[in-house]
Amino acid sequence: MDQEDQLFLLADPVVARKRVRPVVKKIVEITEVNPIARVRVNVPVSHLDRDFDYLVPAAIEARCRIGDRVRVRFSGKLADAIVVDRIPESEFTKLAPIERAIGPALTPETLDLVQAVAHRYVGMFWDVVRAAVPNKSRAGANRQSAIKAEAPVSRVNVWATYSQGRALLEKLSSGECVRAIWASAPASLWWEEMAELVHSLHESDSEAGIILLVPDALSIERLVEAIPSSEIISTHLGQGQRYKNFLEVHSGRGRIVVGTRSAVFAPVENLKAIIMWDDFNDAYADAHAPYWDAREVAALRSHKTGCSLIVGGFSRSVTTQSWCESGWCESITANKFAVDAVRSQVRTLTDTAIERDPHQSRIPQIAWQAIHESLPLGPVLVSVGRRGYIPAFLCKDCGERAMCVCGGAIQQGNRNLGGEQLTCSRCGTTGWRCDCGGTQIKALAIGAERTAEELGRAFAGTPVVWSQQEHVVTDVDSQSRIVVATQGAEPFAKNGFAAVVIVDMFAHSVSLTASESLLRRTFSAAVRAKVGAPIVVTGDPGQRESQAVARWDSPWFAGRELQDRSQAHLPPSTRVALIIGERDAVLAVAAKVQERVGARLMGPIDGENSKVFLMVRRADGNALSQALGQIMHSRSADPKNSFVRIHMDPRDF
Repeated sequence: MDQEDQLFLLADPVVARKRVRPVVKKIVEITEVNPIARVRVNVPVSHLDRDFDYLVPAAIEARCRIGDRVRVRFSGKLADAIVVDRIPESEFTKLAPIERAIGPALTPETLDLVQAVAHRYVGMFWDVVRAAVPNKSRAGANRQSAIKAEAPVSRVNVWATYSQGRALLEKLSSGECVRAIWASAPASLWWEEMAELVHSLHESDSEAGIILLVPDALSIERLVEAIPSSEIISTHLGQGQRYKNFLEVHSGRGRIVVGTRSAVFAPVENLKAIIMWDDFNDAYADAHAPYWDAREVAALRSHKTGCSLIVGGFSRSVTTQSWCESGWCESITANKFAVDAVRSQVRTLTDTAIERDPHQSRIPQIAWQAIHESLPLGPVLVSVGRRGYIPAFLCKDCGERAMCVCGGAIQQGNRNLGGEQLTCSRCGTTGWRCDCGGTQIKALAIGAERTAEELGRAFAGTPVVWSQQEHVVTDVDSQSRIVVATQGAEPFAKNGFAAVVIVDMFAHSVSLTASESLLRRTFSAAVRAKVGAPIVVTGDPGQRESQAVARWDSPWFAGRELQDRSQAHLPPSTRVALIIGERDAVLAVAAKVQERVGARLMGPIDGENSKVFLMVRRADGNALSQALGQIMHSRSADPKNSFVRIHMDPRDF
């Protein structure tokens, strides 16, 4: 009796009853031209993040080009892989064939970019691929994007308010490679400015590939209305629609891509320019390993391909200011006429204004006056630092933050500031007394809800609209109303706001970028005022943020910040590696890095996980990444080593 007809007794164990099928080797015809595919397999361990050789079957040879996604058998299981090279022969004798082809993923140019990003951020190749290439899906592939526009808007000369605006458009229309940074001019609309840049690029090459990066879905909606011929690549789309749009771009049919941070990897053919808006927005920093930053990836892609890079924002970021001061980018600023028109309208808390406001209220008298005078002319925007009711207090006598000796914030059980006992929110201690001897407090930041309530009582009969993250109002008409909005939720008004009042002008955190974030929030609100409208800034008139708005000169502020950070050897003049894990493991990795590149150590900072910072000169950044990559590969090969996480160049710490 042969093996196929073998009988089993009922008493035999289950394993013995299984039929033993003969192993039949598949005979696969191998292609003749470059029959070896060098692939990068999707594996979860760092020491296997390297190239492996496989045979290319003739039947799928056309779909195993460099950058294509395939399936291979690795360690006995099927796994995804990316073809990174095709070679005529291999140093290994026994090779397995590729099982099947999946579809297009990367182009040779984006493959090189993904490898460079993985090296720079000490990450694994496939961790970057997952961000760059959407998963293949047929679900919803025939459904059109709900936010894709149908008709273009008319063109306007929106760059006339910039001193170098005309020269910038002329360079783009002539096909010249341009690297430029622009900060918003007063009363400007950024999506119209980006649309004009796209039009100038197409004047020199109608088939030019362009990537437009914005931080969120609302920004995509605004931009697509101005550029309806674009393809959207964003995680806000359904998986099927996102993959369909990706294929349109990969095939060369989609030449203009609008998207969030992952669109920086879009496989655009004939790429001529990357245009990025609001580069300081934290949405551009990926929250997953290896924590790449779209701003840095855009600069890296421009450097590797020679395409233009144009970055804009409500205010100038310190990083892009460093690009300008190094000579790598040129600075684009508002012209003298536009700046002079707004300078006369910016109102700050001068000594005279403070003397005329003896109660030192959170919304000072000049703000109430501006709101009262401007309401008959249209809507008024009041920008607050945060939502809520009364999140923080100051000592009424000395103005210092009301804090308990344990470090907890002082709170009051009743919204009436005059009668309730003061209590620590952390330890519960009552009877707070300031170091100066004061026992009374005043609101530091009241929040959107309380502000809307106060304004509603003060201007009875006037509609009050408040916009915050949970309920964002995107646009308002030209009717008289008060709009109270938190940071990032400020709407645009038709024809601009009749007045803008910015309260809570202080940094909400102690961090490297706190002042930079405050300036961005201030300019983001101020730019929404129409020409000639008053802009009231309630912060300390001596602080840089207030001075920058009064001058309408955020590059000046960024330059001062950059100078301070350079003297303190802080980013962006240095490259930083944040190492997180168990204390002994973190210190061991840091010691090895110091031996190789001589990095400066800060820490450890102990907690649930220990942290250390390693800093090197910017010129030594590549050596730092390389040393960390080698150490992480070596640690991964030994299962006894505890897990350590690397975060290169964190935006803030």
